[in-house]
Amino acid sequence: MKQPLKASLDHLIFASYALEDGVNFIAEKLGVSPQKGGQHLTMGTHNAVLKLGDFAYLEVIAIDPELPDPKRPRWFGLDNLKPGDPPGLLTWVIRTNDIRETIKNSNLHHSNILDLHRGSYRWRIAIHEDGRMPLQGIAPTVIQWQNENHPSARLPFSGVTLTSLLAIHPAANELKTTLMAGGFRDESSRFQIEKGDTPKLRVTLNGLKGDVSFDASYLY
Repeated sequence: MKQPLKASLDHLIFASYALEDGVNFIAEKLGVSPQKGGQHLTMGTHNAVLKLGDFAYLEVIAIDPELPDPKRPRWFGLDNLKPGDPPGLLTWVIRTNDIRETIKNSNLHHSNILDLHRGSYRWRIAIHEDGRMPLQGIAPTVIQWQNENHPSARLPFSGVTLTSLLAIHPAANELKTTLMAGGFRDESSRFQIEKGDTPKLRVTLNGLKGDVSFDASYLY
């Protein structure tokens, strides 16, 4: 019997031209430092991660200068990063139990599904050929983990939790429909999708310094 389609928040993505700058940015804002993650050989990037609650995390991602340029555009529009660009919120990612069905039900974008791995982690992720993000990053990227290994399971409790996520976009109604069709349900009322002329993504996290809000300052 086919399982019902389910999707939930997996992680938040912050981008930085230099990974160290991104780690310091998060540490300054939230009072706790993300831990070194690893390299993404296919994309030429590396990351640092911080646990958010029980089964979600924050990722700081940057181009890895020690890796060769990938054979395709990097994910999340990271090829557009330039020296001097400040670290900042980029987008959000939801995990699903059936990525093909979730993408099939999407009326916002059509992406290639890539099979990737890093160490013991195996996942499938929907990424455009040119690296751009759906709705400029307002709509989430979709991921499906291929085994029980998940980054948050190995991370210590950070004391940081998600207070709210606000997405504003002219196509807000389409985004709501897509999220529901993809199995995403928000029983906590932390996720707000609103219609507005100016696209905006705002995430509020509660850390050692209380609630801190981040606006996506560059949506590629």
